[in-house]
Amino acid sequence: MKVRKRDEINKVKGCYTGGMTKHYQTIFFDWNKTLSNSLFWEQLGNPEHERHSWDADISRYLFEENRHLVSEWMKGVIDARGIVEKISLCYGYSADILSEDLAESCRNMEFVSEEVLPLIQELRRNGVRCVIATDNMDMFARYTVPALKLIEYFDDILVSFDKGLLKFDVKNDAIPFFDGYLMENNLSYKDVVLIDDRIDTSGTYEKQGFDILQVFGPDDFVGKLKQLAGGATGIGIG
Repeated sequence: MKVRKRDEINKVKGCYTGGMTKHYQTIFFDWNKTLSNSLFWEQLGNPEHERHSWDADISRYLFEENRHLVSEWMKGVIDARGIVEKISLCYGYSADILSEDLAESCRNMEFVSEEVLPLIQELRRNGVRCVIATDNMDMFARYTVPALKLIEYFDDILVSFDKGLLKFDVKNDAIPFFDGYLMENNLSYKDVVLIDDRIDTSGTYEKQGFDILQVFGPDDFVGKLKQLAGGATGIGIG
């Protein structure tokens, strides 16, 4: 989902990697396990919730028995209604209630720390474009983005559901998830960095000079975000 563009792009103060200072024009932020640890249907995990018993069934259905559906959902092959109808058919749960519970969890998602948004705003004040780049479903754009007012805090939002592919779907040494956006904004792979809990195992990002700053939990993410916002050195990219 494209939100908006900034008129003027300056250089980030710089982070230190591989013996040289890198000046990034744009920082891409992963959502799940980076900006947020919130989950779909998270409230059902509460033992006191009236539909707590549904939680294990939903998890088993999506993440054990039908893992392919998660990828298809993130790629827009199937939408949220299709998912809840499949779960409803399997367990006899109300599709309407499943949908509302899903929407509620999306509206109530939280950042991993209260420090995140102020640091994002500091980066933007320094002229750095900050973009959410997430392998995510239609519910994220429909409910999470407006509920958290993400378009006010980030310059753009890229969602795999809208693109039909994932961030690490690479082809012929290209990175299609980002290529159109980079071309539209006159950016090269070397102008940007992706902050994510995962890394590219194909070697394509490294070959193209597209840095990935891997994070290991909320404290590590906030610490590295502070270094970036403050122009500090000593950040390892990998």
